[in-house]
Amino acid sequence: MTPTTVKLAILVFALLVTRLWEEGRWRDGKMSDRTAAILVVGRLPFLLLGFMLITGQEAVVVAAATGLAALVAAGLYPVVVRRLRRLANRPGSTVKRRD
Repeated sequence: MTPTTVKLAILVFALLVTRLWEEGRWRDGKMSDRTAAILVVGRLPFLLLGFMLITGQEAVVVAAATGLAALVAAGLYPVVVRRLRRLANRPGSTVKRRD
């Protein structure tokens, strides 16, 4: 394995582990739907930024791509909030409500 591959694997692993932790906090009612949605959609620009920095892209390309990913994430935010609220309110859900 190349050093770049190892760095990318660590990045993806870190994003996966933190998501599992966040989901547990959301289900326990320690995190609001809005906060959980921000963390979910925030992964896209963060993953793209990390990938581009690890692979050595130019600063202008990194900034433009990360900005575009942030706009996409902002557009997805309301969709994710609605989805999380539907999940929390469905019959048989074990999610404790915070907001």
